[in-house]
Amino acid sequence: MVNAPVRRPRPTLLALMRVYTKIGILGFGGGYAVLSFIRSEVVDGHAWIDAEQFDNVVEMSAFAPGPTTSNVLAAIAYRLQGWKGLVMGTIAALWPSFLLIMLLAVTTRILHNPWLTGALHGIEVAVVGLLIDVVWTLWKDVPKAVVTAILALLSLALTVLGLNPVITIGIAAAIGLLDFLIRRQPLSRGSKPTSEIHHE
Repeated sequence: MVNAPVRRPRPTLLALMRVYTKIGILGFGGGYAVLSFIRSEVVDGHAWIDAEQFDNVVEMSAFAPGPTTSNVLAAIAYRLQGWKGLVMGTIAALWPSFLLIMLLAVTTRILHNPWLTGALHGIEVAVVGLLIDVVWTLWKDVPKAVVTAILALLSLALTVLGLNPVITIGIAAAIGLLDFLIRRQPLSRGSKPTSEIHHE
């Protein structure tokens, strides 16, 4: 008996904007540091998509220009609510940062305040911890094979050498595809699919 696909709850546009605004307000660190928070909201908290779908969105968003966080949020919003969700969700996620930047632009003098400087140093260290959490979360979901470790080390080396990230991702994708084609075992002429054997 084939199990029916799990139906994920489809959020309303208002619910999507409310969660995206929360991400925009509390998602400190930017870039990959916010991915852990996004995952906790859309995957663990509301189950709008599953973990595998989230990982696929993150991987594909790496190919798109612009900030990874914005690309991930836009892709998820489009999947859940179409173009309307993409536009309104992006606005909901970005308006808190926009207002904060405008405020800081007006009050740049406080940036030299020692209290604020100390707080920013603390946030900087916290971002490192968030990045480590994101890397560990993504690592748990990838296939555990020798080629996985090789790709990770190769990507790290190319990044340290200053190679364009798009080229690095393209090389990793090509090697991953080649590994998939090599590992794929075609049926021999004399063999039968497992389903046919069971029915005989």
